[in-house]
Amino acid sequence: MMLSGLGEDKLMSIMQGIIGLTPPNVDNDVSYVEFPGVGLLALKIDGGSLSRIKTGFMSYYDVGWRVTVGTASDLLVKLAKPIALVASLTLKGDHTRSEFEDLVKGIRDAAVAIGASYIGGDLNEGNDDVLDVAMLGVAKRPIGRSPKPGDVLVTIPQFGFTGLTFKLWYSGLLEMHSNDPVVARGIELTRRPRPWSPSDELTSNIDCISASMDSSDGLGRVLSEMGKAARVTVYSLPINPDVKQACSALNIDPEEVVFNGGEEYLPVFSIRPTCLGLFRDLGFMDFARVEEGVGVYVGSRELKYRGWVYFNPIPYG
Repeated sequence: MMLSGLGEDKLMSIMQGIIGLTPPNVDNDVSYVEFPGVGLLALKIDGGSLSRIKTGFMSYYDVGWRVTVGTASDLLVKLAKPIALVASLTLKGDHTRSEFEDLVKGIRDAAVAIGASYIGGDLNEGNDDVLDVAMLGVAKRPIGRSPKPGDVLVTIPQFGFTGLTFKLWYSGLLEMHSNDPVVARGIELTRRPRPWSPSDELTSNIDCISASMDSSDGLGRVLSEMGKAARVTVYSLPINPDVKQACSALNIDPEEVVFNGGEEYLPVFSIRPTCLGLFRDLGFMDFARVEEGVGVYVGSRELKYRGWVYFNPIPYG
């Protein structure tokens, strides 16, 4: 069978089986290793082909920035502190020196923004352009992505900017609406997402958290993964009010841009209800409850994820 018929989840399961992964590294977004005399290290590698990452409104600097922030986002949502990163570049020989320098500068500046050192990497020539960023951090304890029944899910209610941008982009309407302030902000956040970082107060209350994921693949993907371990029932949409108003004006379903947009890099935590006041004080909102069972529901309606999945792509509609 061809890889395109297996799907990303199946291939990941095969990979983990061959490696022989065990908790907390199986079915997780980061990898943990206990380093004697240092503590718990958290590692993450992320990246991809520039032919799929780079849109027409992105520069090579934007690509370097976005991939680096995306890698850091998975560490930060586990409350791990990024320390250092390396980057592997495979580029076609027909790029200009300026494009190469912009890509490297984007990685460098994003590293500065998240407080990590960019300490080197690898350079290759190939038939496609590929950027991979590997990052090392220090963690207090492992955090997985399986919520506990009785928890509530919380996030920062700023979803929708990049989902709206991609919806307009794939519909061929982005340029027409690019002067709209909400759309313009969505374009900027898509090009150069702002790295979220946990406060000291949140980190000191890590025991409130049973699971976490970042929303880089869309909130729908987060809920789909968490819904494998428990039933998740959404009772409020964590959308930015300006985006909601823009969706109404453009006749676009706000659920579509929130659940299936992607590239938001916002944290989603599954927490004990007794910790809800703390998270609200830190700018979070509760939007879903975790119950016995499996699956994801908006009220009583089952929610099916329709975003991007490698090796079995579901077109963003």
